[in-house]
Amino acid sequence: MSEACHPGHAGRVGGRLDAGAIVDDIALPDGRHISVRFERCPVGWQASFELSHPDADGVAIVHRLVSETLADARATVPHAVAYLLGTPLD
Repeated sequence: MSEACHPGHAGRVGGRLDAGAIVDDIALPDGRHISVRFERCPVGWQASFELSHPDADGVAIVHRLVSETLADARATVPHAVAYLLGTPLD
């Protein structure tokens, strides 16, 4: 379930089902990995993930976004990650 990753962008490296949700493992441009949980919600699909700074143990950002479709949610996650990490967007 591997996808090619564009330089400077996050890319999906695997996925699984967990308690009724889709969980994708995402490789970040800096080599770290995060898990993104996709679940149905009343207005579409919710994606949630946690980001932490490698030098700040115990401090993290938990982010949740909502999109109309699963495809939209998956496409939006790399942009949200880049924004939260302070990476310029295309």
